[in-house]
Amino acid sequence: MQINTIHITTYQERTWGRVYVSYQHEEKQYFAFKNYINFIEHNFIGNGFIEDEPAFNWFTEEKRFIFSVNEVLEGKADTLYLTPEKWKSQYGTPSTLLRRLLIDIYSENLTPVERRRGWFEHFHIPKIQLSDIHITKEYKQIVLNEYFTEISFEPLMKTLYIFFLKHPEGVKRTDLIDYNDELHAIYTQITQKSDLNKVAQSIASLTDNLGKSFDEKISKIKKQLTDLLGEKLARHYKIYKSETEEYVISIPSSKIKFD
Repeated sequence: MQINTIHITTYQERTWGRVYVSYQHEEKQYFAFKNYINFIEHNFIGNGFIEDEPAFNWFTEEKRFIFSVNEVLEGKADTLYLTPEKWKSQYGTPSTLLRRLLIDIYSENLTPVERRRGWFEHFHIPKIQLSDIHITKEYKQIVLNEYFTEISFEPLMKTLYIFFLKHPEGVKRTDLIDYNDELHAIYTQITQKSDLNKVAQSIASLTDNLGKSFDEKISKIKKQLTDLLGEKLARHYKIYKSETEEYVISIPSSKIKFD
């Protein structure tokens, strides 16, 4: 896949600005863009050139800007006015929108743009391509290889996430205390802490069935993954409680790679 250019349109007549990616794949030309309709996120793909797409050329020329991928990711387009200030934190800046859109492209989390225009009722939505999760030595990094994205968690969140990656069968919260030694070892490896009393206290708070630490970490992990990947992709990578009460990550175990 070759990314050609990034096009950005800015706010026009109450329509929020958008980020578009023009790219080539297997010698064919495509474009993709992220669109919020009634505050629901949609990702669209089209054949050909973005300049021929009504969702792009409806914006007047003075509202259109062209950048390279690196320029946008480095924040050089973040001053552009895409949406009113009160919605900016929810919508995101061009750099955050592009990161998300690139993940959507690589994962094929896209809907044919014709669906947006309502030109036909029956269409094919490609099956989402899930990325491997690569955990490097000493648990230093959690990388989604195919999405070119690293997941960064604070130490206790990272400990819990790695623990559940190691247990694809799932573990009930009430049974978590039985894995105290394993959690202790993971947390110690991540933090490199030598104060064993503090390590023990942190893990004890995580395994306390009456405490709040576990629920807080699960909630923060879910939010962070949703912010990074979007709801549709995040549901495959987040920790959730199954019908039989086990907490589990639904990503296939074959896609979990430990060094």
